[in-house]
Amino acid sequence: MQRYCELCGKLIPQERLDALPQTRRCVDCARENGSDIDTRRAEIGMDLDTYRDLLRAVRS
Repeated sequence: MQRYCELCGKLIPQERLDALPQTRRCVDCARENGSDIDTRRAEIGMDLDTYRDLLRAVRS
């Protein structure tokens, strides 16, 4: 599937589309103007202090 950059109109390389299928910008435009991909914060299911304690336990 071919897709063209929404900003400059150049063809987005297939390798980029394989890695980021939802992207609408080429690498150059993403570098200059920022990414068009929205990420969502994942809930960890526990309060932050408990999560930090768990990390310390695993790392030690």
